Amino acid sequence: MKKLRVGLALGGGGARGLAHIGVMEVLEETGIPVDMVAGTSIGALVGGVYLLEGQSAKLRSRMLEFLESETFKQARLDVLRERKEGESAGLLGSMALTLRRGWMYSYSVTRQSIIPREAFFKINNHLFGDKRIEELPLPFAAVSLDTNTATEFIWIKGSLRDAIMASSAIPGFFPPLEMDGRLLVDGGWIHSVPIRPARSLGADIVIAVDTSRERDATFEYKRGIDLILRTAFIMMKQLRELQLEEADIVIQPEVAEVHWADFHNPEAVVQKGRDAAISALSEIRSLIRRRRTKNIFIPFRRGHGIRKYF
Repeated sequence: MKKLRVGLALGGGGARGLAHIGVMEVLEETGIPVDMVAGTSIGALVGGVYLLEGQSAKLRSRMLEFLESETFKQARLDVLRERKEGESAGLLGSMALTLRRGWMYSYSVTRQSIIPREAFFKINNHLFGDKRIEELPLPFAAVSLDTNTATEFIWIKGSLRDAIMASSAIPGFFPPLEMDGRLLVDGGWIHSVPIRPARSLGADIVIAVDTSRERDATFEYKRGIDLILRTAFIMMKQLRELQLEEADIVIQPEVAEVHWADFHNPEAVVQKGRDAAISALSEIRSLIRRRRTKNIFIPFRRGHGIRKYF
């Protein structure tokens, strides 16, 4: 009998992606197998650290240590956190604020990003050093977008540090990665949750963890940029929902109120992940049991029997 392989698809969402840690803890504690990991942005970062450390407990301690490190503090990600009362806690809300204040424009015409390349490199080098994806104990994929060709670029080999940098390079905020004629940025613009990349690694069952949902703030049309960002928000939301239909299980921790750049209360975000994963355990076990009993391995599913857990 063919071994049933379970893949994790870890989505983006900045600081909200720390909830992935809680999900992985619950899966490990309850004996749910993880045979491969695909990640987008913070999902790629957390997934990469998990595979390097080998245990969810070590993942948690490693990430908490990193968030308290001088390397992380010197990156000054807190400059991305400020928002007005009622402003969305998400990426597009931050873009709206920075554009209104002229930050995005002034930075974009004088440099590549708000966070300097050196600081961005130090963050990722602190976590991954010179490790290669091929050295990881399980198959791993990190998703990025090649803006030159308008296509996805899936990292399944090469520098783990470069893969995470490319996957989390939010345009305008973090510098893109240039490589072999490619200009690579955050994979969330093409795979908010990397379900298809997880399938491509060979997963029979894909558990998707979506931490990219934003609070849908009240929309006020006062400036042209308000309408541009509102339509971008709608487009990204619709794309995410369409892609989530391809997962077998969707876990959505309640983290929409967490600002994507607010890393000041990581334990609370991790707990949100644990809560959502615990709610999903019964259905995950039932699905694995049914697939094993019937020996049905479907390489691609869309819509049928999908449930979401919060």
